Amino acid sequence: MKLSAASRGESSIRKETISIFTLDPVTFNLNTEGYMANTSPQKITFCKSTIFFLAAIILLIPLWLGAEETVLKRVEATGTASISSNTALSRDAAIADAQRKAVEQAVGTLVASETIVENYQALRDTVYTKTRGYIRSYNLIKESQAQGLYQVTISAEVALGDLKDDLGAMGILHVKSERPRVLFMIAEKNIGHRYYVFWWWGRSEYRGESVDMSAAESALKETFINQGFNVADISGSGQAFEISDALRVEDIGKDGARKVGKDLNAEVVIYGKAVAVEGPRAPGSHVGTYIADITAQAVRVDDGAVLASSKGHGVARHISEVTGGTEAITKASNELGEKLIGQIVARWSGDAQSVTIKLDNIGDYKMVTEFKNTLKTRVRGVQAVYQRKFEGSTAILELESKMTAQNIADEISRLGMPLKVVRTTANTVEIVMEGPLK
Repeated sequence: MKLSAASRGESSIRKETISIFTLDPVTFNLNTEGYMANTSPQKITFCKSTIFFLAAIILLIPLWLGAEETVLKRVEATGTASISSNTALSRDAAIADAQRKAVEQAVGTLVASETIVENYQALRDTVYTKTRGYIRSYNLIKESQAQGLYQVTISAEVALGDLKDDLGAMGILHVKSERPRVLFMIAEKNIGHRYYVFWWWGRSEYRGESVDMSAAESALKETFINQGFNVADISGSGQAFEISDALRVEDIGKDGARKVGKDLNAEVVIYGKAVAVEGPRAPGSHVGTYIADITAQAVRVDDGAVLASSKGHGVARHISEVTGGTEAITKASNELGEKLIGQIVARWSGDAQSVTIKLDNIGDYKMVTEFKNTLKTRVRGVQAVYQRKFEGSTAILELESKMTAQNIADEISRLGMPLKVVRTTANTVEIVMEGPLK
């Protein structure tokens, strides 16, 4: 390694220089003047202040690396390359091919297959050409040479966050499975409001204050629609819809949100609160500072599973307090939306899905055991079976599966066993036992 002339000691700084090793492992020692010294013939000189600066940078690196959570997906991929006169180059080419295929696999979990075909040229030019930027680490599992080809298999960790950012910028980030239909239920208190207002109150006024279009929900809807989600919107549904008095509250809660979501045919409900307050104002200034915070979580309507939970923060300055509060809430909601989408996509499109099975008309516990064994051994894609409840003649089981609830219901119906599927949703299957399993 070589540095500039100034770094090699040709600067105006005289005794404030030290020598350090590069390349090979080195032992550094402090001399009596407080400088570090070594005995390498290859030396690079730095001023003392430079070393202190570099030391500070090194200490801050862990903080920078931990500033943003990285979602990693481990995949296995096999790459090949023609064997040339230089075997080492052939091996490197095979590893590069395996890395590209690993990234392609990760893209396949985020983007619908038809979208990949339609945008292959753009993906090849933008994503597949910089595979090493997405792969954080990899292990070489095996390698071989046969029939003029060098072949390697790797296990790689792909950074999904970086991949999603680039796919989103290209406008083709669509989950492999269909995006869930989302309903937003955000109670909002903007500047000038004494109470939270919310659309599920069902009336144009709440305690004397008008129920206007929620700035938080408007921003969240725009963010989710831009990412390909379907949004349930009661204002444009045109359907008769009644909400019970028990649900006309700002703190709707998970069960209440699921009830409303089910009535509006939503698959996921995002519910929470947004509030804006006025911050400090400079003396004599007509421009105010407005601060907004929003918290929300996403719950799956079928089984109540929490898919995401996060918060957002926004600050705006404006001469109008209403506009300033609205802008702050919008910024906070945009930040929240990006966080929630990342979590929902990871849960909704993961390799293993969570499917709940309700088993009714059970004669005894032995039948539950036999049914669990049947799921593990005769239903394709089932990776794990967990028993959540057994009471009376009913059992609740949770599966980890590579197949959807509908696929699992189809498989069970083909077994030729006394098992009757009576209801399915996106994530649940209800089954009635009509006799002992054989």
